[in-house]
Amino acid sequence: MIQYVDPIPPIVTFLSVRLNGISVYGNIAKNPVLPALIVKSAGGSGFSRIQLLARAEKDFEAMELLIQTMMLLEQYANQIQGIRVTWCGRESNPLPSVDQDTGTPEAWCYMRLEHVEG
Repeated sequence: MIQYVDPIPPIVTFLSVRLNGISVYGNIAKNPVLPALIVKSAGGSGFSRIQLLARAEKDFEAMELLIQTMMLLEQYANQIQGIRVTWCGRESNPLPSVDQDTGTPEAWCYMRLEHVEG
């Protein structure tokens, strides 16, 4: 029987190493150090849907961080340690937004991650 593996910790570790100088958080980040990337679980059945949420001082910086992260995952997700990724791709285009609690510029998207145990 294949055991479910939470993909968030391995993804956070993978991105932390590759995004030099960027704080990477899993699911919840209270008062993140900017610029920051938050990787959230967003459902999925038979796959994992993740939400990438980039925050920065300026809106274009948040979008740039998000696009860089999307490309990293699409190109190198098979190198994530702790899960075996069979496919990773965007489910939505990156969208600019503003965090309602802090007024911080952000950008977000959903990605589909197909994986099995590590």
